[in-house]
Amino acid sequence: MNAPQTMNAPHFIVVGAHKAGTTSLHHYLNQHPDIFLPSVKGADLLCQHAITELENAGDYLAQFDAAETGQMCGEVSSVYLHAGKPITEKIKRLFPTVKIIAMLRNPIDRTYSHALWARSYAPDEVPHLDELILNSKKFLSPGLYATHLKQYFSCFGRDHIKLIRYDDFQNSSSHVITELYRFIGVDYTFTPDMSRRHHSGTLKLSNSYNSLLKTRASVSPVLKALIPKPIRGTIRNALYRKSHAPKPLMSRQLRVELVNYFRDEIMELKELTNLDVSHWLDLPEPSEA
Repeated sequence: MNAPQTMNAPHFIVVGAHKAGTTSLHHYLNQHPDIFLPSVKGADLLCQHAITELENAGDYLAQFDAAETGQMCGEVSSVYLHAGKPITEKIKRLFPTVKIIAMLRNPIDRTYSHALWARSYAPDEVPHLDELILNSKKFLSPGLYATHLKQYFSCFGRDHIKLIRYDDFQNSSSHVITELYRFIGVDYTFTPDMSRRHHSGTLKLSNSYNSLLKTRASVSPVLKALIPKPIRGTIRNALYRKSHAPKPLMSRQLRVELVNYFRDEIMELKELTNLDVSHWLDLPEPSEA
């Protein structure tokens, strides 16, 4: 039996994909006066095993308590898309009429970005990035879009699912946001500030500066009171620069390997959704060096 909708239930859920612009999307959606989002993006509370029915989803629904009358409630997650069939079925069971939104980034680039973001690397690991990535299901699995979307298509009507190509979001953000507002059902003439880019890519280094950056938040309130906030910010920025390196270019060999890995999924996604994603399989010309 379908669970009844409640006043503070989500009207829409962004389900991912991971490392595909969901943080920027959260900020742009959150600016709309007719949309209410939880203050914390990516809490991913529906992944909690304890939440099975609306009766024990109090903590989840409490995220929307501050919504004003008339606002459309929503949530932005980067993991629900690849979290598995139980999560998809849970969303359908709890919120049968919810609208689903997914942003799909080239899985080759998404995998590489995920690998650089998810962990820090010791200096002797950096030369072996390709091998580490290719041997990690954690980095590869989220990009199996056709597999994941088939689960959503089987639970929700396609008119309740909005797919966005990350390419379009990057190249024509205002048009994508306008269409997204229209899909959600709010005033699509509203123009958010999209001048800021969120979560630009870097390589996290495993060193003493990274350790200091991680423990910075645990500094005692007394010490924080003694150090002025601007100085604390200067220290944090210095630690960040020492613990991060510019994002290295993906090697051609890794791109070849990832294209081969995702080829069938990409072609199936094209057939499943009619999205033009064939260019995701393009390879750069071999170096003449």
